[in-house]
Amino acid sequence: MKKGLAVLILSLTIGLLLGTQIVNESKDFVFININTVAGLSTEVEIINQDIEDIKNIIERSRNELAEYEMLESNGEDISVYLNDEIDKMKAIAGYTNLRGEGIMVKLSDNMEESHGNINYDLIHDMDVTIIINDLINAGAEAVSINGKRILSNTEVVCIGPLIRVNGEGIAAPFIIKAIGNKDELSAAINAPNTYAYNLKTVYGIGIETMKSNFILIPKYTEKIEFDYIEN
Repeated sequence: MKKGLAVLILSLTIGLLLGTQIVNESKDFVFININTVAGLSTEVEIINQDIEDIKNIIERSRNELAEYEMLESNGEDISVYLNDEIDKMKAIAGYTNLRGEGIMVKLSDNMEESHGNINYDLIHDMDVTIIINDLINAGAEAVSINGKRILSNTEVVCIGPLIRVNGEGIAAPFIIKAIGNKDELSAAINAPNTYAYNLKTVYGIGIETMKSNFILIPKYTEKIEFDYIEN
């Protein structure tokens, strides 16, 4: 009996010591669940993408530096090359008129049949914005609407029966011009299940497209103001 009591006391002592050790060691670990793992995986993917973007920028900068060095070694005037780069940047920023192949899209309200709610028969700012984004995603290199150049900071806002673009109100019909591969741009509008295709077939919105080898898009004429960028 004494032996059994001694064994019991010894077992309890060992168990207490082991429990204390486990508690102390567990303080060094953080217990996570599946949501935490998913969140960390997303953060890792974002960081990896940022790293790839930085690598691309470095590679592009190295290539540009190599071109400068080659021009200099050949005795050529680097200023000519730099001026070409400036012209490209101006085109991207919207400060020059552009021309090239592309498409023209005409958007007009449904004038024939009402769906019981007049809002379904009208072109809204959201419709214009989505269609412009679809064209950009399809490779459009420059876009305008009713002669107004679309930039990255352009707002398309509904103001009653009008849509405000670059601070100026414009009315339907809306003429969107886009420079890019005309077949791919046309598919972004006319292919089944695209946003524009559904607007036309479901709601009766007037949507007409025309391919052209000569699309002219005007430059941005307004002054661009920056609130936080310093010269």
